[in-house]
Amino acid sequence: MFLDNYSTLTIHQHQCSLLTSEGEILDLSISQAIEKVGKESAVFVIHAPITYRKLQSPKNINPHDWFDILEFAAFIYPTKSFGFTPQAIARALGIPCPEPVSADFLLTIIDHLVQQLKDKQLHFPSEALQAQAAALFYAQWKWAPLVLDVLNVTIPIPPKNLQPNDSLKIWRRLPKWQEEPARPPPRQLPLQRKDTLQRLSELLGPNAETRVGQIDFADISRAAFEPRNHPDCPNVVLAEAGTGTGKTLGYMAPATLWADQNEGTVWINTYTKHLQRQIEDEFTRLYPDPEIRKEHVVVRKGRENYLCLLNLEEHLNTLSQHQHRNKIALILLCRWAEETNDGDLFGGDLPSWFNDLFSERLLYQLAERRGECIHGACPHYQCCFVENSIHQAQNADIVIANHALVMQQISWYMNNNLNDQSSFPTRFIFDEAHHLLDATDSAYSVAFSLLETSELRRWLLGNEGNKTRSKGLKKRIHDVIVGDAKLEKLLESILQATHALPVLNWSSHFSTEPDNNFVPDSNQTEYFFYLVYTQILARSQKNISPIPVPEYYDQNECDLFPILPELQQQASILSECFLQLLTPLLQFIQTLEHKLKTDIDTLDKYSKDRIETTISSLQRRAVNPLSVWVDLLNLLDQPKQDRQEPQTHVTFLKIEKSGTRILDIGIFHHWLDPTLPFMKSIANYAHGIILTSATLRDDSQHDTEATWQAAEKRVGTPHLPLAPIRASLVCPFDYSKQARIYIINDINTPSINNLAHAYLNLFQASKGGALGLFTAIQRLRAVHQRIIHPLEEQNISLFAQHVDPINNNSLIELFKSEQHSCLLGTDAMRDGINIPGDALRLVVFEKMPWPRPDILHRERRRYFYPESPNFYDEQLVRLRLRQAFGRLIRSQTDRGIFVILDRRTPTKMLSAFPPDAPIVRISLQDAITSITEFYKDIS
Repeated sequence: MFLDNYSTLTIHQHQCSLLTSEGEILDLSISQAIEKVGKESAVFVIHAPITYRKLQSPKNINPHDWFDILEFAAFIYPTKSFGFTPQAIARALGIPCPEPVSADFLLTIIDHLVQQLKDKQLHFPSEALQAQAAALFYAQWKWAPLVLDVLNVTIPIPPKNLQPNDSLKIWRRLPKWQEEPARPPPRQLPLQRKDTLQRLSELLGPNAETRVGQIDFADISRAAFEPRNHPDCPNVVLAEAGTGTGKTLGYMAPATLWADQNEGTVWINTYTKHLQRQIEDEFTRLYPDPEIRKEHVVVRKGRENYLCLLNLEEHLNTLSQHQHRNKIALILLCRWAEETNDGDLFGGDLPSWFNDLFSERLLYQLAERRGECIHGACPHYQCCFVENSIHQAQNADIVIANHALVMQQISWYMNNNLNDQSSFPTRFIFDEAHHLLDATDSAYSVAFSLLETSELRRWLLGNEGNKTRSKGLKKRIHDVIVGDAKLEKLLESILQATHALPVLNWSSHFSTEPDNNFVPDSNQTEYFFYLVYTQILARSQKNISPIPVPEYYDQNECDLFPILPELQQQASILSECFLQLLTPLLQFIQTLEHKLKTDIDTLDKYSKDRIETTISSLQRRAVNPLSVWVDLLNLLDQPKQDRQEPQTHVTFLKIEKSGTRILDIGIFHHWLDPTLPFMKSIANYAHGIILTSATLRDDSQHDTEATWQAAEKRVGTPHLPLAPIRASLVCPFDYSKQARIYIINDINTPSINNLAHAYLNLFQASKGGALGLFTAIQRLRAVHQRIIHPLEEQNISLFAQHVDPINNNSLIELFKSEQHSCLLGTDAMRDGINIPGDALRLVVFEKMPWPRPDILHRERRRYFYPESPNFYDEQLVRLRLRQAFGRLIRSQTDRGIFVILDRRTPTKMLSAFPPDAPIVRISLQDAITSITEFYKDIS
């Protein structure tokens, strides 16, 4: 029998429960469990990496030998993300869970899953399910014997039945999207207040609490859905809605009503994937039926997030060459791909723990991240997840996207000179609008670097004999142009000129320690960046501090001007090399376009699609960047002081490193105000825009107009023709009762030992439920190392970003599932988590989150506030503090304490916090006493 000689293991608060193979249930300490588990032949656990981590990663145990229940669940419920605890899985499966949970309860979970698998095959018999189980058996999956037994599958599968390898070709069974006519332009009916508030009521449900701020927000948002009165002049609402206001449903009410009444599409855009899913979930009450909801609401992301079926096919074709864990992962991904809602590998319905159990690198290889999509020429085009999301979005009422995708879409429309704007949305909502400057900076900046230029070489030449699956331009197009002498000659010219770009292993030619005897002059581009590298090393400062400090203190950048004479000379040579590549590329595109026109009647659809795809991708991936790089190289011939026009950009040289490893070397070109090109572009399309966030304004000056003007600068509304309608919605929380803010005045934070002492005692005082925020990864790791064992001795778990080998979503879920646990993190934890209740009751901030003092920041603070550049820094810090404080109180029943360990905290920074929140400068010992008293009822 499969379950003979088994044992099961659970760990909670550092107390282990072990059901031995003899049937004995033992309560053990960590050290006792390590000794016992090492002697068991078959151990059933939930989330093997986390369990192994809780056992303190003993060397005598291999977690890959364990039976992970999550893997078994993934075969039965491929799109369901279970929690990491027995309690969470029990809730997800709808079975009662005893308290406390002992190890034998895992057998109850397994029995329930077995029954679910039996029912699944009984009510929905599937040859594919049986054949995929057999494929997992051949891949040496530990659960395969049990699955085969439950499904009554014999090995080998009879020849007349679906075979294991064929069952993995899921594209044969996926639904195919059908081309539909473009949606007509929407009507322009304005919204009535009564109808808008009625829609808000429908979204809230019958028993929801009344929030005045939410009603006001829904009402004021109607202005963005009014008909536009002048070309390129959208109606704009700029609304600050504090935590707890209910802004999501506040803007959803007018958005869904306008889409219904006018048969148009509204794009709701966020900065984080987490909020995308959160917004999608809010539509459940309006559209309870999942199939109907899919027709009205579509989540869109960049194509690099989705499973590429062509990449999957390539991996399956070489399945026998993969390690057995990768084989298992690929087969389980095939199970998921047949049932997924949208094919999103990152933040979709693929369980968040999947890349903890398997290789995250595999998911990146399966996504379309190499820029080699052949679009209509792909054999899987009509069942492609990306194309399906694009076609669904064209007729959806609501598209939930992200800032970057909107910018990409607008840029694509403008670059392709598409005059027909009927299919492009006219109403946009930007949630998390405080991130717009960061998002636009990423979208509109230019990186001319070794990484980017070598990536272009890979895209044009392919693998060049390396063990990669990259296909070059020749493989992608040669069979379509074969026999056309002109195109073949131009193609060879392109490939020959491409050799001036750096090879993929360029990093082996560079070191963090300069070698004066080494000059990589065999490649013109590498030599150019060697000179860039030389200038940076000559003019930057190196940190020699023996204690961990923020990474930016090791300066890896310098100004472009004054430029090294050798670099200026090499820029002219490299510019000519790039023109030798750019010229045949442009001629190749023109000749392909001519071929499309002249051979329109003789070319088959496959060839037409391949040619059109090649033209588009060459323009986007090669011509556009090369043109920009040539312009940048020409800039090097113009000394900065000779340029008379107002400065709109900043250009600098930079080395990007990870520890001692060089990741990139290049010239980086940024807009000083990147919201300018974005707002100028979106004004061509948008009729109405809502910009909202909980942290738009910095009220330090107590001057309402100055506060709003500063907020508008950050989001870019001064670049629009019409001024926005401003709105500020009051937060409903009583911070005087629910929150405390302590500034510790007797800790020397540069000392890691003192910092660790403070974190340890504060976390112990709150009995866990604490989030520790850091400004530097090195300091986070140093503190983690010092406090993990003392916390664990008191049954307080400690998890850490950049330390624990699991992704951020898994860390957050783990933190939420254990009431007496603590989490250390950096920016991502400060801005992107939502943990209501006692699971998060203490936030400890290491120090003031001052901006990174780099060249880009130096120029921006002068640009935005030339008279008082320090005010720019202070604004950013106050807004970051507001974001961090916003993690603490998420509902009217929450209570929490916010601690800043930086005794140098300026009083003027404290306006970041709600005016009714008590703020006290206090000693560490007094803070510990107060926190202990505040949470004395926490057991």
